[in-house]
Amino acid sequence: MDAKPEPMTNRDALRRLLAFARGHWRIALWQFALAVAGTSLIFVFPGVVRWFMDEIIPQKREDLIWQAGGLALLAFSLREGLFYFRTRVNCTFEQRMITDLRGQLHHKIELLPLRWFDHQSTGDILTKLADDVPATQRVILEGIEQGSTAVLQIIVTAIVMLVADVQLALIVLAPTPLIAAGGWIYSHWVSPRATAAREATSTLNSTLHDTITGIRQIKSYTAEDVRQSRFLAASNSLKDKQTRLMAAWAFYSPSMTLLGNAGLVLLLMAGSWWCVQGSMTSGQLMEFLLLVGFLYEPIARLHGVNQTLLNGLSAAKRVFAILDNETEEDLDSGQTPQNIRCDIEFRDICFAYRADKPVLQEINLRAGCQQTIAIVGSTGSGKSTLFQLLTRFYDPQSGTITLDGIPLQNLSKRFLRQSFAYVTQEAFLFAGTVRENLLIGQPTATDEQLWSALRDACAEDFIRRIPEGLDSEVGERGVLLSGGERQRLALARAFLKNAPILLLDEATSAVDVKSEHLIQEALTKLRSNRTAIVIAHRLSTIIEADVIYVLHQGSILAHGTHAELLQSSGYYREMAALAFEK
Repeated sequence: MDAKPEPMTNRDALRRLLAFARGHWRIALWQFALAVAGTSLIFVFPGVVRWFMDEIIPQKREDLIWQAGGLALLAFSLREGLFYFRTRVNCTFEQRMITDLRGQLHHKIELLPLRWFDHQSTGDILTKLADDVPATQRVILEGIEQGSTAVLQIIVTAIVMLVADVQLALIVLAPTPLIAAGGWIYSHWVSPRATAAREATSTLNSTLHDTITGIRQIKSYTAEDVRQSRFLAASNSLKDKQTRLMAAWAFYSPSMTLLGNAGLVLLLMAGSWWCVQGSMTSGQLMEFLLLVGFLYEPIARLHGVNQTLLNGLSAAKRVFAILDNETEEDLDSGQTPQNIRCDIEFRDICFAYRADKPVLQEINLRAGCQQTIAIVGSTGSGKSTLFQLLTRFYDPQSGTITLDGIPLQNLSKRFLRQSFAYVTQEAFLFAGTVRENLLIGQPTATDEQLWSALRDACAEDFIRRIPEGLDSEVGERGVLLSGGERQRLALARAFLKNAPILLLDEATSAVDVKSEHLIQEALTKLRSNRTAIVIAHRLSTIIEADVIYVLHQGSILAHGTHAELLQSSGYYREMAALAFEK
């Protein structure tokens, strides 16, 4: 059994983020340069104040007032101008980082195998895309724009103070080792709390997502109270974890502020003593008091940066957990035959979604070139799983599936899936217009081709009755259309794709009898020169199939034509009797 990978540490996550930021080094350099320039200007004002206190006022130099005041005002103006440009650059930098990382995460999610989605909630995935990615990027922005400039300001201020007066500087800097130690302790203390709060947020979002997507079921079963209880449980869990997180912050922040204020008080006491003794001027003391503000202001800012970093690194670990996940093989690796006969064969296929629950056992079936084969069986017998294996959404544990004698593992997945027009039992439509949903089947299709596909799928009439026609909104999951209308649009999409192999998973189950008859006529014409595999619930739709396979509890029970199975298979005979019973 493979050992579980070591959990990512904050240091690992930070290293990964900095590596990611290197792709935007030019704009990051601009950001840092503007921050350094703006920081350097803050030291003008303490010098001007000392100039006023020690020279201009005592010597009554009225001629220097405007010079000193103008110098201070110029420094402030330049600093705010630089702040404007820095804010613009920060915004550009942050949004580029967010867009890039979010794009990588979305692309990664698209490539992850379906087994991964079997164990993930949609709400949690959405939280990682919508919340965790921006929180992750705050690590970079806070680290470069706030953290580095704050550290720079602290270092420069400390140097200025040491040059001005070593004794006073040492008094002021005395609490800083304790503040640094407090920040280190806080980081290790709060990190697991921040991670727990982030996970609780995902759980709450997942619960909310389930409520919204399942609102019709909730109302039909009057399950509002049950869902409310579940939501409140998730909400209370998040409240408890956020409370623990903020309780730590509530202790840490004032403690660090108290240490900073202690340094300020020590400076005031010592400076006043030396002023009384005559070894220091009031201007020097005033300059130091202002410099203390410039020293402890960035230290206080670092406390907030520390909090942001911890939250961001917790989010980063969740994002990188997906990016580091095993992906599907490259969609383009493998053979891409120029011409295929579309001869499909399953040989001794065994498959299970879970090791303790086999779904298919020793499956052998064949769909010859331009044949139509049908698969029938009770619910849960494994019919749809055959399509999951054929499209390589999953791979079997044993056995081989071939296309024209070539194992599917040797074929490009992109080529393989482009060879199928797949219509599922539950037609899925994306939020958007009719046109956008159809173009998934053929992105370059013209309006004429779209209407032709709709006509073949018996969907033209109801689309033309809608004022917006092809530009009509279908709503989330096609909720603005009936089940039959959604099914016919899904069929139109398959017609438009014009693939050489048809996979129809109970494709007419959601349409009325009249539409089913018309669609069956269209499908018959479409199947005339294609290989087709049909999963059927209504036996009346597959009587003319070349071969019918009867699936029962994951095994092939019998196969043959409709007439042959009526003679040879009692199980099929019972199914037929129920299906045609009047």
